[in-house]
Amino acid sequence: MKENGSTQEKALKVKRLVSYLLPAIIFSVALWTLDKQMEQLGLSYILKSIASVPLSQIGIAILLTFLSYAALTGYDYLASRHINRTLPYKQVARTSFISTSISYTAGFNFLTGGSLRYRLYSGYGLSLAQIWEIIVFCISTFWIGFFFITGLLFTFYPLKLSEYAPEFPVPLNLAGILLLLLLAAYFYLSFKKHELELKGYKIRIPEPKIALMQLGLSSGDYLLPGSIIYLLLPANPQITLLHVLVFFALAQLIGLISTVPGGLVVFETIMLFLLDPYFGTVDIIGALVVFRLIYYFVPFLLGFLTLIFHEFESKKEFLKKAGKVTYSSLLEITPQVFSILIFLGGISLLFSGALPSDPRSLDKIVYFVPLPLIEASRMFGSIIGVLLLLLANGLWKRIDGAYVLSLIVLFLGGIFALLKDFDVHEAAVLLTMFILLLPSRKHFYRKSSLLHQSFSRENIIAIILVLVSFVWLGFFSYRNVEYSNELWWQFGVNSQASSFLRALVGVFFILLVLGTTKMLSPFSKDIHLPGNEELELAKEIVRGSQETWGNLAFTGDKYLLFDDRKKAFLMYGISGKSWIAMGDPVGERDQIKELIWDFYEMSKLHQGRAVFYEVSEKYIPVYLDLGLTLVKIGEEAKVPLESFTLEGSAGKDFRYTVRNVEKKGYRFEIIPSEEVPALIPELKKVSDAWLEIKTGKEMRFSVGFFGEKYLSNFPLALVRNDEEIVAFANIWAGGNKEELSVDLMRYGSTAPDRTMEYLFIKLMLWGKENGYGRFSLGMAPLSGLEKRQFAPLWHKVGSLIFANGDYIYNYKGLRDFKEKFNPVWSPKYIALPTGFKKSLALKDIATLISGVKDPFKDFF
Repeated sequence: MKENGSTQEKALKVKRLVSYLLPAIIFSVALWTLDKQMEQLGLSYILKSIASVPLSQIGIAILLTFLSYAALTGYDYLASRHINRTLPYKQVARTSFISTSISYTAGFNFLTGGSLRYRLYSGYGLSLAQIWEIIVFCISTFWIGFFFITGLLFTFYPLKLSEYAPEFPVPLNLAGILLLLLLAAYFYLSFKKHELELKGYKIRIPEPKIALMQLGLSSGDYLLPGSIIYLLLPANPQITLLHVLVFFALAQLIGLISTVPGGLVVFETIMLFLLDPYFGTVDIIGALVVFRLIYYFVPFLLGFLTLIFHEFESKKEFLKKAGKVTYSSLLEITPQVFSILIFLGGISLLFSGALPSDPRSLDKIVYFVPLPLIEASRMFGSIIGVLLLLLANGLWKRIDGAYVLSLIVLFLGGIFALLKDFDVHEAAVLLTMFILLLPSRKHFYRKSSLLHQSFSRENIIAIILVLVSFVWLGFFSYRNVEYSNELWWQFGVNSQASSFLRALVGVFFILLVLGTTKMLSPFSKDIHLPGNEELELAKEIVRGSQETWGNLAFTGDKYLLFDDRKKAFLMYGISGKSWIAMGDPVGERDQIKELIWDFYEMSKLHQGRAVFYEVSEKYIPVYLDLGLTLVKIGEEAKVPLESFTLEGSAGKDFRYTVRNVEKKGYRFEIIPSEEVPALIPELKKVSDAWLEIKTGKEMRFSVGFFGEKYLSNFPLALVRNDEEIVAFANIWAGGNKEELSVDLMRYGSTAPDRTMEYLFIKLMLWGKENGYGRFSLGMAPLSGLEKRQFAPLWHKVGSLIFANGDYIYNYKGLRDFKEKFNPVWSPKYIALPTGFKKSLALKDIATLISGVKDPFKDFF
């Protein structure tokens, strides 16, 4: 079994490595091919070509881009009609624009857009199945237009590939006919069948009216971007719009297959290859760069800003409902904004270091700055650029060290920009970012090591692509300089190729040092069940905690994660790929935010997903910072003991319970923890009888279970007569007598009616007499969920089960029982990942609590 697990782990690592390297390799090959095609071309010619595009053409291109993205919103609107869940167009348009604009640039695949759609549509009350139908509908709509237009073009206006690749004998008209046949099959199913069963799964086919609307929308959307490229190219009577549309289809398809984000460079390489017989290379490159900026980059920025605004609004709404957090705490998007700006600043510095400087600036700077300082500024400017790429990840995660280093690096970057070639614009941008970041110290609260932070796959790929582009741009800029070994040692104001080579070595030397340091640093904190020393440390922390929750650590079935100062801890379990923290962290409040982040990073380092189960609203902003979504699972009842009494009309029912139980000869006792081991055999009889009456087996993780080692940590509350113990509960006591609670509650078959109510009443009175502030009755699952029409699906299902699920579990009865004590209710949540991972996390939680082996753990 161990060998099998090791093999699977190795296969997973190889798969992960391939997923990182494959886009980078394809990107590098495409860049090398592009470089060969532009072999005789200088950078200045490309910049002039871009600047020569008329403003009128740019304006029309922007208009066509707007129409294209408007058509894309129609995909989602049609999809909502298809699933019979028509949403307001404003919501649909926002979701569609955010998803498509970001996925087209960041991934150009349905996974990126799909996860964004799930995140946004789930907030409008749509279920996972409905959102999945929308995603499939939008993907199919795109391909319907592609098949239709491309099929027609390939069939009736085919490109002779033999002119470009003589060894490619297959004519395009055959491919076009095949595409049209596939489209015809789709419409046949639409007219003849409403459902298609495939391997047991039923797929709903849109009705003919919607299918025809799909065709119209997607065809228009496909024609628009191709028309933009045609518009931006110089006039040539030998090439028509149909030519460009055929080229666009081939380049777009290959870009999709490449897995490179947005098909960057791959798309441009294919288009340049196909258009080369008709235009000069410089004209093609200029048109393609402008197209990339207008159709991809600008919508990406707008989509990202819209997503940030949407997240800001949703967090504000959530925190207003929680009622515990002020609006000012929502300025948490500041780190994300600066992270993006810092990353872009790093790209700017690297590319600036790879490009030749303006000779006029060099002639001026040489009179004020010594040559060694100019040379050092060129090298350190590029090194600072790569440091900014890496620091952006730390800023996103709110690390204080990343904040301090970013300030230093930005300031130095601005100085070096002035010293290397008096680049006032670059220096102004970097120093402006420095000034804006300076007063934002409070948003970077994490006292964590930068070397221990994980990088996402997308982040790693983005950094690799930037570095590959930096290397190519430098060699492209100085391609006319003849390479020799002496080039490395040439120093001078105009020896910019030599400066680039030295900067290149400096950049990769820094990456090598940082990478080696990270590899040699501890991978993560050790994972093992706690020993006696750790349990004693946890006990000390629990004694100082005002809440009783931390006593659950002494079951011994959960891992413990301590903060670096050993002043707080978090208990967790692992199920499948989910790392599930149980409740809020326990200990000093100043350490808890960092502890939550440490747990999140630790799960990422082990390729897991972090989940926080049964958490309160105290740390909601931190969970939201992690990008998690919160699902309400119930409410906890806490009784203020000062106002609890058996007197008056409010205590009438309590008085009856006490008299009824004690009249039968039973009494309440408190047994100190030292005497518990002697009672274990008798207590076990009660526990076994209770298990037989109730579940038949012990639950785990979220509650205590019967065991001498666990019970011996606490005093016990007993209900007994002279012959036997009929009920017991272990007592959890909070620090400074703030809170009192119970965990393991058991009663036997001979216990009288209302035994547990009697135990609670007497324990509350005992707590009041001994100066305790409140008594926790624990959580009432599924209570307090929203029932409104557009509430999240979980709330609707939970409310339905709560109201009508007595045959499964007496949820409503449990709430009513606790309500008798007139408690103060506070919500409890699960913080878990978004998208499809949410369902997997919920499955893993259920598996962990039930103690059942998960048969699917190796598949997710």
